Amino acid sequence: PAARAARFVGAAGAARARAATTTASAGGADAAGPNKVAVSRHEVPPKWSTDTCLGADERVSLKQGEKLTVTVPATSANMGPGFDSFGFAVDLENDLIVERGPFVVNIVGEGEDSLPRDATNAIVRAVQDGYNAVYPDAPLALDDLAFTSVNRIPPARGLGSSSAALVSGLAAGLALAGQDLAAPQTKQLLLQLAADAEGHPDNVAPAIYGGFQVSINTGGAHPQWVTQRVGMPQGLQAVLFIPQFESLTAETRAALPTTIPVADAVHNISRAAMLVNSFATGNMEALRYACQDVIHQPIRGQAFPLKELIAAALSKGAHGAFLSGAGPTVLALTGGHGSDVHADTMVTFLAVEVADAMMDAAKENGCEGRTVISSPSISGVVCTKEECKP
Repeated sequence: PAARAARFVGAAGAARARAATTTASAGGADAAGPNKVAVSRHEVPPKWSTDTCLGADERVSLKQGEKLTVTVPATSANMGPGFDSFGFAVDLENDLIVERGPFVVNIVGEGEDSLPRDATNAIVRAVQDGYNAVYPDAPLALDDLAFTSVNRIPPARGLGSSSAALVSGLAAGLALAGQDLAAPQTKQLLLQLAADAEGHPDNVAPAIYGGFQVSINTGGAHPQWVTQRVGMPQGLQAVLFIPQFESLTAETRAALPTTIPVADAVHNISRAAMLVNSFATGNMEALRYACQDVIHQPIRGQAFPLKELIAAALSKGAHGAFLSGAGPTVLALTGGHGSDVHADTMVTFLAVEVADAMMDAAKENGCEGRTVISSPSISGVVCTKEECKP
């Protein structure tokens, strides 16, 4: 039918040819990133065999009695020298649950006492933006959608809580528009939307694709965000020291210099290359040098004992350690020599030794916080739909 054909919009369809306005940032304020969303430079972009659409009589792809669950991992950006480009996911996750029902925003866990519970909630706005990227002429109505955010990622600690919220919202919006989040073209569109909103891909790329991601913007007349995964050794562990105080990315970014000496650029470029090679080859011993940075960590680490925490982790056998994102979380890498964390105790023993050393260093320097031992997350964003249990 003509009406049904007119509504056929896959993620590789009209969403690629139109620019969608993406204003959501999960931290609660509009992001400054460019709103360039089209994934293809052609007026009639290529179609994919897995493109999907809503039926002519459907408004959202969610029936009464169904629930849509989007799970997104925490992420650690920069990894030392890879400023705004490197990031990897860890197995600390947030869930967004969408159901049919009267509009409500429920928040469980982190931020339940501070985040807005109305249409100004950044996740809700991101859901609308994701839906509008596919159907720009038919805004998503919220009156019969109920949202529940289950937040386990601590906010403003350098673990990508804002990116997780942004990605979960955009992903839910795309899913409500009938798109398959497992399809490569949908993830490509999701990356463009999320990275445009944030202005850089270091958190959103691993949040979407999982693992260790190296991301760039192609530039030129038709710029695109592109990301590639770097392999990770088996048994790798990420030991997190999470300070009690919060640090806003916007504030720490504003303190960074707008220009840097050539020597500093060379320092970071060479170490970034060595970091990627260390992961790809399993030569983890080089990470104590490859995770070093002279561009952002010296400035962001002035407010707390960053150097002492890194030194403590290295003294107990961590391969490398760095400020996670804009901080203040410090991440140390352990394991990764082929040992299985589920099959023996060596990986766990080393991770605990490093965690204890970081905690001791923090106490000695008057920095309150906690340690969390995590593993890399390979899956990235996951979207499931199922019937609600009675």
